[in-house]
Amino acid sequence: MKVNIDDSSGNKFKDFFFFDKLFTPVFITFIYWLGLLLLSISGLLTIFGGFAAFQYSFLGGLKIIFYGLLIVVIGSIYLRITMELICVLFNINRNIEKLALKSTNVEESD
Repeated sequence: MKVNIDDSSGNKFKDFFFFDKLFTPVFITFIYWLGLLLLSISGLLTIFGGFAAFQYSFLGGLKIIFYGLLIVVIGSIYLRITMELICVLFNINRNIEKLALKSTNVEESD
């Protein structure tokens, strides 16, 4: 199966249903920012819960506030690494397709 990477013929419907063009890289940035927003909201709600827990236990409230900070910091780092790994996988796929196309063109010219 010959895959044309730089095909700008406009046949998006065929590309979508036959997996000739990858669809996921378009949404990686959106998913990353949505994940950061959700992590921030989750961390803030946990921190506010820690302030509310002060009336029951001072150390328990401090622990919950610390967990809220960990959610934001560790979660953001984990999300970034995950999205970068996904990008690397798609770049590997793109480079393999280019190599396959190049080797097909070399074989056809021989």
